[in-house]
Amino acid sequence: MNAPIAPVAAAPASRPATLEAAFASARAAARASADPASVLRDPAASVQAKLDALDALQDRIPEQKPAAQAASLDAIGRAAADAGQPAAVRAKALTLLGYAVPPVENAAARERAIRVLLAALREPAFRLFVLRGLGPAAHGLPPALEPEYENALLDLLDGPIAGEERETALVALSGFVSGGEDMPKRAPQLLSALDARLLAPIEADPAAFARDPRSTPASRELTAAVIWIGARHRAAAGDPAPAARVKALLARLIALEPDAGARAWYASYRDADPPKPLTAKTTSRAPGSDEP
Repeated sequence: MNAPIAPVAAAPASRPATLEAAFASARAAARASADPASVLRDPAASVQAKLDALDALQDRIPEQKPAAQAASLDAIGRAAADAGQPAAVRAKALTLLGYAVPPVENAAARERAIRVLLAALREPAFRLFVLRGLGPAAHGLPPALEPEYENALLDLLDGPIAGEERETALVALSGFVSGGEDMPKRAPQLLSALDARLLAPIEADPAAFARDPRSTPASRELTAAVIWIGARHRAAAGDPAPAARVKALLARLIALEPDAGARAWYASYRDADPPKPLTAKTTSRAPGSDEP
């Protein structure tokens, strides 16, 4: 006859420890929800608590009044600029800072946030996170900051950045140019800078562009998209010459491009119907305004 199996008693220490952890987690979550900025200022707060606080700040901005929006954006910006924050917190803050910019009504607060992002571009360890934030931030960009924003991205693209960083910088530049339908009349110098620093070097040596070791097929597609969109803005404003110039370059690139997918994109830009003439309207950098 087999001996009866003795019941296994639960370890008495495990329940209090689990309950204590649960209560601590609940208290941290409540604090992050009630006053997330204070969590970010607390050197004793856990990394997870700070990450949750960043989410809470971003989530509430669209529903806040202007002064509260500015305070929330500034709190994210302080975390993004603070070298004393854990790396994971700074990285998330830099990306969320860009996403939090567009709904904020206060232009000075948006400018402060974008200046934090532009300054952080000088830190290679955080550059990719900054670039992920700069793309959406373009939709809330004060006009006075447009030249600085564009030049910062063009300076990066003139340098050694490659792979995903290069692609992400071009996504940000594409979003910036796409939302600027009124640039030909309001700020033509921004499109002239693209011609001088992006278009002209490719025209001078399209073969070098096609084999640039810094690039990927996606980054070459995005580069072509940026110059094509800028040309289409000017065509819509009544100047067809830049579009003809870009079409001629695209034909050359199709003959040199090693990637079939990129060649297909170049052909789609080359063969696209002319844009409709620009009508008088107020343009805004709202998400979803980009051309296809």
